[in-house]
Amino acid sequence: MNRILGRLQPGDERGIALVMALGMLIVCSIMVVTVIQYTSAGQSASHLSKARLTAFDAADGGMNNAYAVLNLPANNSLHQDILPQCHTTNANPGSGPGQTPNATWFSTATNFTSKSTWNHNSYGKTTVDWCGDFDISADQWYLWASGYTKNPTGPQGNVTRLLFSKVSVVPTLTQPLNNPTWNYVYATRTGNACDQTFSNNVGGTARIYIAGNLCLNNNVGISNGPLIIQGNLDLSNNAFVGTSSSMGTRVETYVGGNCRYGGGSWAACTGNQDARHIWSKLSDGSTIGVNHVAPSVAAPTADFAKWYANGMPGPTQGCTTSSGTPPSFDNNTTRDNSLATSFDLTPAASYVCRVGPGANTTLSSAITAAASSMTVASASGFPASGSFSVSIDEEDMTVTAGAGGTTWTISRGANGTTAAAHSASSTVTWNNPQTDGEISWNATTKTLTVVGTIYIDGSAKVSQNANYNGQATLYLSGTMLFNGSLCGVPTGASCIFSNWNPNTEMLTIVADGTGGQVAAGDSIQFANNQYFQGGVFATGNADYGNNANSDGPIMASQILLANNVNTNSFPNITTVPVGMPGNPEVYAQPNPPQSFSG
Repeated sequence: MNRILGRLQPGDERGIALVMALGMLIVCSIMVVTVIQYTSAGQSASHLSKARLTAFDAADGGMNNAYAVLNLPANNSLHQDILPQCHTTNANPGSGPGQTPNATWFSTATNFTSKSTWNHNSYGKTTVDWCGDFDISADQWYLWASGYTKNPTGPQGNVTRLLFSKVSVVPTLTQPLNNPTWNYVYATRTGNACDQTFSNNVGGTARIYIAGNLCLNNNVGISNGPLIIQGNLDLSNNAFVGTSSSMGTRVETYVGGNCRYGGGSWAACTGNQDARHIWSKLSDGSTIGVNHVAPSVAAPTADFAKWYANGMPGPTQGCTTSSGTPPSFDNNTTRDNSLATSFDLTPAASYVCRVGPGANTTLSSAITAAASSMTVASASGFPASGSFSVSIDEEDMTVTAGAGGTTWTISRGANGTTAAAHSASSTVTWNNPQTDGEISWNATTKTLTVVGTIYIDGSAKVSQNANYNGQATLYLSGTMLFNGSLCGVPTGASCIFSNWNPNTEMLTIVADGTGGQVAAGDSIQFANNQYFQGGVFATGNADYGNNANSDGPIMASQILLANNVNTNSFPNITTVPVGMPGNPEVYAQPNPPQSFSG
């Protein structure tokens, strides 16, 4: 009994060990559970973070795919249809032109088109959809890419990342010459006894290339060259090439086939052919003779279908800024010469048609060649701050102060041009490198402004004497009629041939039709006494009336020259407007992406 009582003496602590053991067990259990839960949560967070990164990488890949499509040379990055459209409404998701999308827009972006219409790529369990909206008024792409992968922390749903970026586009308006035929007066027809016939003397100093056989009628002479003939040369009585007066009057001549004079015998056209009235010299300028090896320069073809789809302005992209009555570019959706009425490029009233950024105004009063300021009718559309470049007639200027108002301080003769006097109402054009295309007419100063590649699914004409500024190619499914002169450097009703530089200012007319407003078989016709400085491409004939004058390259099936026509020499062409037949089709260059977010 005493032993039992002795075990229960006060202060004996051995019984509490069980309690403490139980307590420690509970604490340890809680710690283990906590560690397990924490580890599990950490693993879930890690998996979720990895999934988000995977979705981001997928979206980034989709964005790179969009960049690649815009940069593909065969694609016209100025056309919305090269990417699926992201939104059904305004392409600009920010608060103003060119703005980055704001948080409110992100959270309320309910105007997305169905993702089933977007481009779609799969990478295993990860996918991406991507698209783009194009604002042609600012030449700005808004690109979106949505990458998503399976949510690793739940039985359903995806982890999604939505990315955004902006890409501005600069149109390509000129390019290096790719085909040397544009330095000649070139007749393309072959397969006939007389592929090209001259019935009147050929004056002037232009280089002449005949792809087939050339026939000269009685008393007809050619005094300019080089003269290159791939086929035969047939001279009727008293016809001639060059004269025997001196080496300076002989014409450098190449004939790849045979030649004859006055219906006599044919012979290989080589060496001294004076007996056949071919008073020629070799390229050294001091040796008499005909070169029997004619340089082979293949004629280009015009891709009317391509430029029907890509002309700006044209059937698929009309004016984004317009006033007056600009051209109608099509009457349906097919390239079929659908416009019944020939459009007058130079009517009685002014008009403006522009695609993309840019602005035009007029001088409020005349300025002298020494003036350091000018006042314009309106500053609408021009930059509101900073400096910028403008052009009037043949002169470029830099506006150095006054932006936002109508009185500008100007620095004269920019870009190698010459300061000159300009009359009131002259057109003032903002030299915006992002202007995609333009055809505008100032009826007061008789000035046509042209930019880019323009397509009219019909015919056109010039009804009054005018000048033009810019570099452009005008495609016509129909024909072209000149009832007035059109000059790059004008002086009254004629052109100043010595001052024209086709490398900085050239309009090329490319016509596919024949007949109608012009003679049967003609694609381009010049009425008597009309002048033109520019390029001519005719699938039919190019027909020049009495006393007409041409300054620039001509390419046609046959070149018909009436009395006293001059084909003037022009500087060697190295730079041409985009759209020139024979040159690669190029459209625009996208800039690196900006405002990347998401």
